[in-house]
Amino acid sequence: MNQNLYFKTNEFGSAKELASYVYTALQKLNFAPKDPIDSDYMFSIEIEIDGVKLDIYLGKNDEETDIPLWQIWPEQRVSLFKRIFGNVDKSTETRVKGELETIISNIKGVSVIEWGI
Repeated sequence: MNQNLYFKTNEFGSAKELASYVYTALQKLNFAPKDPIDSDYMFSIEIEIDGVKLDIYLGKNDEETDIPLWQIWPEQRVSLFKRIFGNVDKSTETRVKGELETIISNIKGVSVIEWGI
């Protein structure tokens, strides 16, 4: 099961603003992200590292809090067959998780940064 990186900040007024911020940060890391895709309730950004495609999902959590609660997580593209019966190398996804945590930690006024389900 994938874990989400949850964090609180007043820095963004919308998921689109957060997606733009993360997109720019990914460009600076030379991950060659594709333009963010709006899925109404959240955004996704596709990246490819050493032939491994990942989607980064991000948006505002529905939970009502004084400071908005946001979430972000990478998900490696793996076929269902391989996911069930094969050994999936998650090292690239783990690397991206670390980079996302650094990106989020650098947001002004961010707090309560933690991975969870």
